Amino acid sequence: MSLLKRMLIQSKKPSGRFGRFLARGMNFGHSGLTRWGLGFIDIVSDIDALDIGCGGGRTVERLAGIATDGKVVGIDYSPDAVVVASKKNRALINEGRVEIFQETVSSMRFSDGAFGLITAFETHYFWPDFRNDLKEVHRVTKQNGQLLIVGAVYKNKKYDRRNQRIVDAIGMTYLSIDEFQELLEGVGYSEFNALEDKNKGWFAVKCIKQEGGTA
Repeated sequence: MSLLKRMLIQSKKPSGRFGRFLARGMNFGHSGLTRWGLGFIDIVSDIDALDIGCGGGRTVERLAGIATDGKVVGIDYSPDAVVVASKKNRALINEGRVEIFQETVSSMRFSDGAFGLITAFETHYFWPDFRNDLKEVHRVTKQNGQLLIVGAVYKNKKYDRRNQRIVDAIGMTYLSIDEFQELLEGVGYSEFNALEDKNKGWFAVKCIKQEGGTA
């Protein structure tokens, strides 16, 4: 197995000692992208937020630092990532401001409209069935709540060759901005907006679940 494929498999679902090491590394490696993406949205202090694919838990910690009067939940389907994220956020968990669960995006335990903000940083590539998983995300989004998806692998001319090599190594959801818009609006979101840093190959897309929006 190539090193690239091994890294991608571990990025998808960190496991074992190497996976836990990688999850901790994500907290630093994704830091710039996370700050950039969060700058694309307004977050009120009393919002309840969900971070899908929370990895090492740094994004959960950042969100909790903004949503000081709300609650932040992180989910990851890797038990090793949950261990790392829980350790990272131990104090906030003890305060009752953060929860971390082992969970799959395809079938979440949360009630309809549970979250005013849902984020996904560098994780949507690995969702088992992106369109149907978006329906589940839409279900747990509050009316007028926001969805933010941020990543560094999407269809753009400058990085297409590099990105295609990554996508081919493991099989990942690989979309253009227009395809994101079509899929998000197709499951019931609206007010789609996108931000790109073409020099770095970063993208962020955001949308709203408005009253009456259904899949």
